[in-house]
Amino acid sequence: MDNQLAISTQKLHQTFSDNQFEETLAMAADDVQIVAHAFGLTFNGKPEFMAFMQGFKSAFPDMRLHYQNILVNENRVAVEFTATGTHTGPLQTPAGDIPPSGKKVTLNVSEFLEWENGKLKSIHNYQDAGSLLRQIGAM
Repeated sequence: MDNQLAISTQKLHQTFSDNQFEETLAMAADDVQIVAHAFGLTFNGKPEFMAFMQGFKSAFPDMRLHYQNILVNENRVAVEFTATGTHTGPLQTPAGDIPPSGKKVTLNVSEFLEWENGKLKSIHNYQDAGSLLRQIGAM
């Protein structure tokens, strides 16, 4: 196992949890790609990566990530975590914004990250969007 990739992945998620988006972006390649499978969305490049992060953190500013598993294979990392936070801002979805509910949520997430030359190249994000929508009363 490449401990450096595990450490880099944990730092990436920690800076996201701490709302340090510029530090998170500094870890990414210019052409980074984020695929959010639950919403059918793809974000290309650093500006769109920033929009992805800010979209979640504007809805859940106190969101924190808690690891269950992290596995490394060559230049790829698989992570299973829960994200906890309070829905205090509008949640952006392809169908429109969902107004804040004030409810605390726990979101189950798996991500598959690819690293290249020390930079984040891609994330494939799989999350339990149905559970999230039920928890905030939108479904």
